[in-house]
Amino acid sequence: MTDAVTAARSVYAAFAAADMAALADLLAETEWHEAEGMPYGGVWTGIGEIAQNVFGPIGADIPDFTAIPDELLPLGDDRAIAFGFYRGRDGAVATPFCHVWTVADDRIVQFVQYADSHLYRQQTGLL
Repeated sequence: MTDAVTAARSVYAAFAAADMAALADLLAETEWHEAEGMPYGGVWTGIGEIAQNVFGPIGADIPDFTAIPDELLPLGDDRAIAFGFYRGRDGAVATPFCHVWTVADDRIVQFVQYADSHLYRQQTGLL
């Protein structure tokens, strides 16, 4: 059985490596909650919607974008919580985030983002 910390760590690694095949496998049916107020805010389901509405626009808007957690901790048996910073080229972006991941049947079924949308928009120029 895949625990939530391992599953979330796999998503961060696949995103950092731009491994869309791995992301497609990990996020096939995921319900993705991007915080309201963020440029990509909304609820997206499955890798197609997530890639079109979140990953693609982020890649186009923020050169060298990363989301690597400083801490990734279990929240019970089926959830994990991550704390870190969104970063971009030359330190232009340094916005803190909190992500909550939920796993069921060895698959990521939900992602919820918490972030300071005002700070993110200021740092990225996406006002």
